Amino acid sequence: MTADKTSTPDHPSTGSPAGELLSAAAEPARKWPKRAAIASATVVVVVVATTAAGGWYYADELLLVDKSPTEYGIEVLDVTDTSIVLTGEDADQPGLTGLEWEGGYARLGPDIERSGDTITRTLTPYPDMPERSGMARTSFYAYPLELASFRKVSELDADEITYDGPLGAYPATYVPGEQSRWVIHVHGRGATRAEAYRLIPTIYQRGYPQLAISYRNDDDAPQDPDGEYGLGWTESEDLAAAVEYARSQGAGDVVLVGYSMGGAVVGNYLRVHGSDGVAGVIYDSPVLSWGDVLAFESGNRNLPAVAGTVASAVVRMRTGINLGEMDQVKHADRLDVPVLLFHGSADPTVPVASSDAFAEARPDLVTYVRPDGVGHVQSWNANPTAYEAATTSFLNALA
Repeated sequence: MTADKTSTPDHPSTGSPAGELLSAAAEPARKWPKRAAIASATVVVVVVATTAAGGWYYADELLLVDKSPTEYGIEVLDVTDTSIVLTGEDADQPGLTGLEWEGGYARLGPDIERSGDTITRTLTPYPDMPERSGMARTSFYAYPLELASFRKVSELDADEITYDGPLGAYPATYVPGEQSRWVIHVHGRGATRAEAYRLIPTIYQRGYPQLAISYRNDDDAPQDPDGEYGLGWTESEDLAAAVEYARSQGAGDVVLVGYSMGGAVVGNYLRVHGSDGVAGVIYDSPVLSWGDVLAFESGNRNLPAVAGTVASAVVRMRTGINLGEMDQVKHADRLDVPVLLFHGSADPTVPVASSDAFAEARPDLVTYVRPDGVGHVQSWNANPTAYEAATTSFLNALA
């Protein structure tokens, strides 16, 4: 006689009604690990896809040249001989700054009076006076973009020259001087030669000839066949052509000035061509590490930092540009020329942490000016006197 199957409270017989009920109830539980694995895999796929899409998007943002028309988002409500009332985004841009409108340029003082949505600021024709009810935008360049207007307000004998480069003839703003040391300014991504106009008058007092250069894809310069920025990788060859031009005109050595992405251009020039004939470098809010910039932007947009790594890989795949090789923080040991470094602590575009690390790595060569609460490429605007004094002291100390 075969014994009947027995059951215990923990293991009831599957042949019993209770066992059948518990077996049925246990079925979803047994499937749960599989469902959890599928759900987890789905999340991973979504994260990977989002990261990849974000990386490709960032690569596009970095590489593609923006040719969209200028937008004027500030409305002029009232104008007197010495003041102006404005409303709109960036009307309260801090510091000494410019006001640009179609066909004109003025300068706004740093003092700001707020009343609801309106901003009242001191106004100086520079050289123009805006009309009431017009549209404008602020411009941290603080000097007019048009060369004739710059010449008028600065009272400098500035002129436009061209020099031959890899893609053709490149325009540059030239300011003469009697010294054999030249200063060459390199503007940032999407900016113009006028970005340098704030510093040119101070350097002019030292007697140095100056060039504020253009590079490929500027509106008035040769266009890259790919229609994309090189992020300093290719633009450094345009700078090399400007250095050669200066030497052909009698330059004994040069000081290179890089604003924002212009810092990457200067850094890659030094990497490729070396520092022979370079007396010093001035950086303002420089891109020293594209990896840091991409990670910073990923954080600003609540995306994983790896999205920046993906963007770097996409850039290399699409263009051959090795952003890591251009990293001046990682390769700070390469530096062999004195550097004056300006970077505001509140820069929302290029992380000040890169400059902090760069200055910490090379205190023997880097003089660091870190204005508190100042934004991107606006250290001059916040305190022109201090900025110009630091520049003059640095230039005086160069051998």
